[in-house]
Amino acid sequence: MLPCQKTCPHYCEGCHKTCTAWRTLQQRQQEDRQRKKEYLRRANEACRQMLHIYWQAGGYMGPQMGH
Repeated sequence: MLPCQKTCPHYCEGCHKTCTAWRTLQQRQQEDRQRKKEYLRRANEACRQMLHIYWQAGGYMGPQMGH
């Protein structure tokens, strides 16, 4: 079910294919996903770098299983 199906007074079957409001919503959601993906990529890279630094210094021994 499309999110606008219950709230849009102009809704009809297949109208989302030409609806500018639907396209705008889709574009916004795509941009949000890209921002989140980039944030997670940067956070992962920062964590990877810190773990590498700790490992080089001898302070990181990996996950401690059973402790």
